[in-house]
Amino acid sequence: MIKLSKRLLQVASYIPDNCHLVDIGCDHAYLDIYLYQNRKNIHIIASDINEKALSSAKTNIAKFKLTEKIETRVGSGLENIEEGEIDTITMSGLGSHTIVGILYNNRSKLKNVNQIVIQSNTSLEFLRSKVTKLGYYIQDEKLVKEGKIFYTIINFQKGRKRYSKKELYFGPILLKENSKLFNEKNQEDLTKLEILMKIIPKNHYHLRLKTHFKIKTLKKLLKN
Repeated sequence: MIKLSKRLLQVASYIPDNCHLVDIGCDHAYLDIYLYQNRKNIHIIASDINEKALSSAKTNIAKFKLTEKIETRVGSGLENIEEGEIDTITMSGLGSHTIVGILYNNRSKLKNVNQIVIQSNTSLEFLRSKVTKLGYYIQDEKLVKEGKIFYTIINFQKGRKRYSKKELYFGPILLKENSKLFNEKNQEDLTKLEILMKIIPKNHYHLRLKTHFKIKTLKKLLKN
């Protein structure tokens, strides 16, 4: 039985039985191997743009005698996926702008996709805003910490909900739960933003205004 990091275990917890999954940016395919070992009737495509990474994935898949069970494909995003072929997507470790680009450039292939599970550490407000505009809502989200790094994992499901700017920035579920880990991350983010504020040139008015707003919002949240 393969072992996963906390981050990938959380991603895996959102993936159900009986789904047709593509893991975009599969890297070493650890997640895919784990899912095949722990889910019933799951169909998995492990995809990566990097042939070297995919070669490593194939080696690991073969090691666990799953070559006939987990399909591997080289390609960028969803370009190697046919319409109607999948109902679930997972992407871990990619930047939010890359993820959004993949989804928006392949909207026709999302017709049968009911679930998108994403782990990204960049521009999460942008990510939440753009994915929800595609017709998905945030069913759940979790924070995990490995070493000194915080990871956010978001489970999007097909459907529509309206979110405030504050919910898109912090995450509606994370905001509601207001966990100790959530506050720890916010304190760290506040410290980083206060340092950033000191070095932003005064003529960069819009960036200073945006940063000031984030600092003010974080301080208010941490007081509650």
